Amino acid sequence: MDERRLEYFIAVAEEMNFTRAAQRLQVTQSTLSAGIKALESELRVELVSRSTRSVRLTEAGAAFLPEARAALEALDRARAAVEPVSAGLRGSLNVGVLSSMTVVDVPALAGDFHRRHPGVLLRISMSQRGTAGLTEHVKEGRMDVAFVATHLPDEHLHVVPIKRYDLRLIVPEEHPLARREAVGLADVAGEPFIDMPLGFGQRDRVDEAFARAALTRQVRVEVSDITTIPQYVAHGLGVALLPDALGVRPGVRALRLDGKGLSWTLCAIRSARRKPTRALHAFLDLLPQHIHHDRAF
Repeated sequence: MDERRLEYFIAVAEEMNFTRAAQRLQVTQSTLSAGIKALESELRVELVSRSTRSVRLTEAGAAFLPEARAALEALDRARAAVEPVSAGLRGSLNVGVLSSMTVVDVPALAGDFHRRHPGVLLRISMSQRGTAGLTEHVKEGRMDVAFVATHLPDEHLHVVPIKRYDLRLIVPEEHPLARREAVGLADVAGEPFIDMPLGFGQRDRVDEAFARAALTRQVRVEVSDITTIPQYVAHGLGVALLPDALGVRPGVRALRLDGKGLSWTLCAIRSARRKPTRALHAFLDLLPQHIHHDRAF
Protein backbone atom coordinates (compact mmCIF):
# COMPACT_ATOMS: atom_id res chain seq x y z
CA MET A 1 0.00 0.00 0.00
CA ASP A 2 1.46 3.36 -1.09
CA GLU A 3 2.57 5.52 1.84
CA ARG A 4 1.81 8.79 0.07
CA ARG A 5 -1.78 7.71 -0.59
CA LEU A 6 -2.23 7.02 3.09
CA GLU A 7 -0.95 10.52 3.86
CA TYR A 8 -3.42 11.95 1.33
CA PHE A 9 -6.32 10.09 2.92
CA ILE A 10 -5.41 11.14 6.46
CA ALA A 11 -5.10 14.80 5.41
CA VAL A 12 -8.53 14.75 3.74
CA ALA A 13 -10.05 12.97 6.75
CA GLU A 14 -8.65 15.59 9.14
CA GLU A 15 -9.40 18.66 7.02
CA MET A 16 -12.71 17.44 5.54
CA ASN A 17 -11.82 19.63 2.58
CA PHE A 18 -9.78 18.72 -0.51
CA THR A 19 -8.47 22.26 -1.06
CA ARG A 20 -7.13 22.64 2.49
CA ALA A 21 -5.70 19.11 2.45
CA ALA A 22 -3.88 19.79 -0.82
CA GLN A 23 -2.46 23.04 0.56
CA ARG A 24 -1.35 21.27 3.72
CA LEU A 25 0.46 18.58 1.73
CA GLN A 26 1.77 21.05 -0.85
CA VAL A 27 0.35 19.12 -3.80
CA THR A 28 -2.22 20.03 -6.44
CA GLN A 29 -5.84 19.18 -5.75
CA SER A 30 -5.94 16.94 -8.83
CA THR A 31 -2.94 14.96 -7.53
CA LEU A 32 -4.65 14.58 -4.16
CA SER A 33 -7.94 13.44 -5.69
CA ALA A 34 -6.16 10.96 -7.93
CA GLY A 35 -4.29 9.53 -4.95
CA ILE A 36 -7.51 9.05 -2.95
CA LYS A 37 -9.23 7.39 -5.91
CA ALA A 38 -6.25 5.07 -6.40
CA LEU A 39 -6.36 4.08 -2.72
CA GLU A 40 -10.09 3.43 -2.94
CA SER A 41 -9.53 1.33 -6.06
CA GLU A 42 -6.83 -0.66 -4.30
CA LEU A 43 -9.09 -1.30 -1.29
CA ARG A 44 -12.18 -1.78 -3.50
CA VAL A 45 -14.25 0.46 -1.26
CA GLU A 46 -15.30 4.12 -1.12
CA LEU A 47 -13.51 5.92 1.71
CA VAL A 48 -14.61 9.51 1.11
CA SER A 49 -18.03 10.73 0.05
CA ARG A 50 -17.72 13.86 -2.07
CA SER A 51 -20.33 16.40 -3.12
CA THR A 52 -20.21 19.97 -4.37
CA ARG A 53 -20.88 21.20 -0.83
CA SER A 54 -19.24 18.77 1.56
CA VAL A 55 -16.72 16.02 2.14
CA ARG A 56 -17.31 13.26 4.68
CA LEU A 57 -15.90 9.86 5.53
CA THR A 58 -17.93 6.83 4.65
CA GLU A 59 -18.41 4.12 7.26
CA ALA A 60 -15.47 2.28 5.68
CA GLY A 61 -13.39 5.47 5.70
CA ALA A 62 -14.03 6.07 9.40
CA ALA A 63 -13.01 2.48 10.16
CA PHE A 64 -9.90 2.76 7.97
CA LEU A 65 -8.62 6.07 9.43
CA PRO A 66 -7.04 4.73 12.67
CA GLU A 67 -5.53 1.84 10.71
CA ALA A 68 -4.01 4.26 8.18
CA ARG A 69 -2.44 6.25 11.00
CA ALA A 70 -1.12 3.07 12.60
CA ALA A 71 0.32 1.95 9.26
CA LEU A 72 2.31 5.18 8.85
CA GLU A 73 3.60 4.88 12.41
CA ALA A 74 4.64 1.28 11.72
CA LEU A 75 6.49 2.37 8.59
CA ASP A 76 8.36 4.97 10.62
CA ARG A 77 9.41 2.34 13.14
CA ALA A 78 10.49 0.01 10.33
CA ARG A 79 12.70 2.72 8.84
CA ALA A 80 14.19 3.38 12.25
CA ALA A 81 15.38 -0.22 12.39
CA VAL A 82 17.42 0.01 9.20
CA GLU A 83 18.15 3.65 8.45
CA PRO A 84 21.25 5.30 9.95
CA VAL A 85 20.64 8.45 11.96
CA SER A 86 22.41 10.43 9.25
CA ALA A 87 19.61 9.59 6.82
CA GLY A 88 17.44 12.16 8.59
CA LEU A 89 13.84 12.06 9.78
CA ARG A 90 10.87 12.32 7.45
CA GLY A 91 7.13 12.60 7.78
CA SER A 92 5.04 15.14 9.66
CA LEU A 93 4.42 16.26 13.23
CA ASN A 94 1.18 17.85 14.45
CA VAL A 95 1.60 20.09 17.50
CA GLY A 96 -1.24 21.69 19.47
CA VAL A 97 -0.71 24.86 21.49
CA LEU A 98 -2.69 27.13 23.81
CA SER A 99 -3.15 30.80 22.99
CA SER A 100 -0.95 33.24 24.91
CA MET A 101 1.45 30.50 26.02
CA THR A 102 5.01 31.80 26.37
CA VAL A 103 6.54 29.49 29.02
CA VAL A 104 7.31 27.17 26.12
CA ASP A 105 8.88 29.21 23.33
CA VAL A 106 7.15 27.31 20.55
CA PRO A 107 8.56 29.39 17.64
CA ALA A 108 12.11 28.85 18.92
CA LEU A 109 11.41 25.16 19.53
CA ALA A 110 9.98 24.79 16.02
CA GLY A 111 12.96 26.60 14.50
CA ASP A 112 15.45 24.44 16.39
CA PHE A 113 13.59 21.28 15.35
CA HIS A 114 13.40 22.35 11.69
CA ARG A 115 17.12 23.08 11.49
CA ARG A 116 17.89 19.62 12.83
CA HIS A 117 15.17 17.77 10.91
CA PRO A 118 14.24 19.70 7.74
CA GLY A 119 12.55 16.64 6.24
CA VAL A 120 9.73 16.72 8.82
CA LEU A 121 6.70 18.90 8.09
CA LEU A 122 5.62 20.73 11.25
CA ARG A 123 1.97 21.70 11.66
CA ILE A 124 1.24 23.89 14.70
CA SER A 125 -2.35 24.75 15.53
CA MET A 126 -4.75 25.73 18.31
CA SER A 127 -8.23 24.57 19.20
CA GLN A 128 -11.11 26.95 19.83
CA ARG A 129 -12.08 24.56 22.62
CA GLY A 130 -8.78 25.00 24.45
CA THR A 131 -7.46 22.09 26.52
CA ALA A 132 -10.56 19.96 25.90
CA GLY A 133 -10.21 20.24 22.14
CA LEU A 134 -6.45 19.65 22.12
CA THR A 135 -6.77 16.62 24.40
CA GLU A 136 -9.47 15.14 22.17
CA HIS A 137 -7.28 15.63 19.09
CA VAL A 138 -4.35 13.85 20.74
CA LYS A 139 -6.53 10.91 21.77
CA GLU A 140 -7.99 10.69 18.26
CA GLY A 141 -4.53 10.76 16.69
CA ARG A 142 -5.09 14.09 14.91
CA MET A 143 -2.27 15.64 16.94
CA ASP A 144 0.99 14.02 18.00
CA VAL A 145 1.63 16.28 20.98
CA ALA A 146 -0.14 19.22 22.61
CA PHE A 147 0.47 21.73 25.38
CA VAL A 148 -2.53 21.83 27.72
CA ALA A 149 -3.63 23.01 31.17
CA THR A 150 -4.64 20.06 33.32
CA HIS A 151 -4.57 18.69 36.84
CA LEU A 152 -6.00 15.20 36.40
CA PRO A 153 -4.16 12.02 35.29
CA ASP A 154 -5.53 10.22 32.23
CA GLU A 155 -4.73 6.60 31.40
CA HIS A 156 -5.01 7.40 27.69
CA LEU A 157 -2.29 10.04 27.84
CA HIS A 158 1.39 10.29 28.61
CA VAL A 159 1.78 13.57 30.51
CA VAL A 160 4.96 15.63 30.92
CA PRO A 161 4.48 18.38 33.57
CA ILE A 162 6.06 21.71 32.68
CA LYS A 163 4.93 24.30 35.23
CA ARG A 164 2.40 24.40 38.06
CA TYR A 165 0.21 27.44 38.65
CA ASP A 166 -1.52 28.24 41.96
CA LEU A 167 -4.69 30.29 41.63
CA ARG A 168 -5.47 33.50 43.48
CA LEU A 169 -8.60 35.65 43.54
CA ILE A 170 -8.24 38.90 41.61
CA VAL A 171 -10.62 41.74 42.56
CA PRO A 172 -10.85 45.44 41.66
CA GLU A 173 -8.84 47.47 44.14
CA GLU A 174 -12.00 49.22 45.39
CA HIS A 175 -13.87 45.93 45.92
CA PRO A 176 -15.14 45.27 49.50
CA LEU A 177 -12.94 42.14 49.67
CA ALA A 178 -9.80 43.98 48.55
CA ARG A 179 -8.64 44.63 52.12
CA ARG A 180 -8.65 40.96 53.07
CA GLU A 181 -5.60 38.70 52.84
CA ALA A 182 -7.50 35.50 52.02
CA VAL A 183 -10.99 34.42 50.99
CA GLY A 184 -12.95 31.21 50.53
CA LEU A 185 -15.02 30.19 47.53
CA ALA A 186 -18.21 30.81 49.54
CA ASP A 187 -17.17 34.45 49.92
CA VAL A 188 -17.26 35.03 46.16
CA ALA A 189 -19.94 32.61 44.95
CA GLY A 190 -22.34 35.50 44.43
CA GLU A 191 -19.84 37.62 42.51
CA PRO A 192 -19.82 37.96 38.70
CA PHE A 193 -16.72 36.27 37.24
CA ILE A 194 -14.48 36.83 34.26
CA ASP A 195 -13.08 33.53 33.01
CA MET A 196 -12.08 31.55 29.96
CA PRO A 197 -14.62 29.66 27.79
CA LEU A 198 -15.83 26.17 28.65
CA GLY A 199 -13.28 23.50 27.72
CA PHE A 200 -10.25 25.55 28.72
CA GLY A 201 -8.30 23.96 31.59
CA GLN A 202 -8.38 27.13 33.68
CA ARG A 203 -12.19 27.34 33.43
CA ASP A 204 -12.76 23.64 34.06
CA ARG A 205 -10.58 23.68 37.17
CA VAL A 206 -12.54 26.53 38.77
CA ASP A 207 -15.93 25.11 37.76
CA GLU A 208 -14.99 21.77 39.35
CA ALA A 209 -13.94 23.49 42.58
CA PHE A 210 -17.26 25.31 42.91
CA ALA A 211 -19.22 22.15 42.11
CA ARG A 212 -17.30 20.18 44.75
CA ALA A 213 -18.15 22.84 47.30
CA ALA A 214 -21.83 22.67 46.26
CA LEU A 215 -21.63 26.31 45.12
CA THR A 216 -22.62 28.01 41.89
CA ARG A 217 -21.20 31.09 40.22
CA GLN A 218 -22.02 33.35 37.29
CA VAL A 219 -19.46 33.94 34.54
CA ARG A 220 -20.30 37.36 33.15
CA VAL A 221 -17.48 37.70 30.62
CA GLU A 222 -15.59 34.96 28.75
CA VAL A 223 -12.10 35.78 27.45
CA SER A 224 -9.91 33.38 25.47
CA ASP A 225 -6.65 35.22 26.28
CA ILE A 226 -5.95 34.63 29.96
CA THR A 227 -3.39 37.44 30.15
CA THR A 228 -6.07 40.08 29.46
CA ILE A 229 -8.47 39.02 32.24
CA PRO A 230 -6.93 41.35 34.93
CA GLN A 231 -7.78 44.32 32.70
CA TYR A 232 -11.45 43.33 32.71
CA VAL A 233 -11.32 42.94 36.49
CA ALA A 234 -9.74 46.37 36.86
CA HIS A 235 -12.66 47.90 34.97
CA GLY A 236 -15.15 46.46 37.44
CA LEU A 237 -16.69 43.75 35.29
CA GLY A 238 -16.19 41.07 37.92
CA VAL A 239 -13.63 39.01 39.82
CA ALA A 240 -11.41 36.18 38.61
CA LEU A 241 -9.38 33.22 39.83
CA LEU A 242 -6.07 33.40 38.02
CA PRO A 243 -2.55 31.89 38.17
CA ASP A 244 -0.29 33.68 40.61
CA ALA A 245 2.41 33.87 37.93
CA LEU A 246 0.40 36.54 36.09
CA GLY A 247 1.35 38.96 38.85
CA VAL A 248 -0.61 41.92 40.17
CA ARG A 249 -1.65 44.57 37.67
CA PRO A 250 -2.63 48.21 38.31
CA GLY A 251 -6.22 48.54 39.49
CA VAL A 252 -6.54 45.05 41.01
CA ARG A 253 -5.62 43.19 44.17
CA ALA A 254 -4.70 39.51 44.52
CA LEU A 255 -6.03 37.50 47.47
CA ARG A 256 -4.94 34.09 48.70
CA LEU A 257 -7.53 31.26 48.77
CA ASP A 258 -8.30 29.68 52.12
CA GLY A 259 -7.74 25.95 52.58
CA LYS A 260 -5.80 23.82 50.12
CA GLY A 261 -6.24 26.30 47.32
CA LEU A 262 -6.50 25.54 43.61
CA SER A 263 -3.89 24.86 40.96
CA TRP A 264 -3.39 23.48 37.48
CA THR A 265 -0.29 22.42 35.57
CA LEU A 266 0.84 23.26 32.06
CA CYS A 267 1.75 19.91 30.48
CA ALA A 268 2.85 18.37 27.22
CA ILE A 269 0.65 15.40 26.37
CA ARG A 270 0.88 12.58 23.86
CA SER A 271 -1.08 9.38 23.40
CA ALA A 272 -0.19 6.57 25.78
CA ARG A 273 -1.69 4.02 23.39
CA ARG A 274 0.46 4.71 20.35
CA LYS A 275 4.21 4.35 20.24
CA PRO A 276 5.76 7.77 19.52
CA THR A 277 7.42 8.26 16.16
CA ARG A 278 11.06 9.19 15.88
CA ALA A 279 10.03 12.74 14.95
CA LEU A 280 7.97 13.05 18.13
CA HIS A 281 10.84 11.69 20.22
CA ALA A 282 13.18 14.24 18.65
CA PHE A 283 10.72 17.08 19.30
CA LEU A 284 10.23 16.16 22.95
CA ASP A 285 13.99 15.79 23.43
CA LEU A 286 14.38 19.46 22.46
CA LEU A 287 11.51 20.69 24.65
CA PRO A 288 13.50 21.26 27.91
CA GLN A 289 15.83 23.67 26.11
CA HIS A 290 12.92 25.95 25.23
CA ILE A 291 11.07 26.21 28.54
CA HIS A 292 11.28 29.59 30.28
CA HIS A 293 10.08 29.22 33.87
CA ASP A 294 10.51 32.94 34.47
CA ARG A 295 7.66 33.74 32.10
CA ALA A 296 4.12 34.08 33.45
CA PHE A 297 2.32 31.82 31.01
